[in-house]
Amino acid sequence: MTQKKIQYVLNQIKICKENSFFIEAFIKSYHLNIELIKFILLKSKPNYQFKDKKIKNIINDFLNEITNDQKLKSIINKKNLKIVKPWLIKIDSYFKNLKLGAIINTKPLLSENEKVFGIINISATKLFIMSKK
Repeated sequence: MTQKKIQYVLNQIKICKENSFFIEAFIKSYHLNIELIKFILLKSKPNYQFKDKKIKNIINDFLNEITNDQKLKSIINKKNLKIVKPWLIKIDSYFKNLKLGAIINTKPLLSENEKVFGIINISATKLFIMSKK
């Protein structure tokens, strides 16, 4: 994960939103958040294995790691991550409804995705800076 890759995906999301492809923008934003969470988790726990783990479990491991790792506590404020658990529940519900064919307004979830991205991106940027030193 690099800043260049993040910027590339953000540009794709912006283009999708401009063209009213909100579901595509939502999914790209969701994947970007997951990639950032994986990046932060891998930086804090280099031997962590993602293979055969569901996203829900990876995010829960990430939240647990924040409470245990002193380095992550200085990078990510646990108080700011209170938004992640409700976001995860809403995302899970959204994808279940999408499988069933129910049409859901994606705009509110997209804006919530962007809030979660903002919090996670600040932490990832701090890790980028720390790794360059």
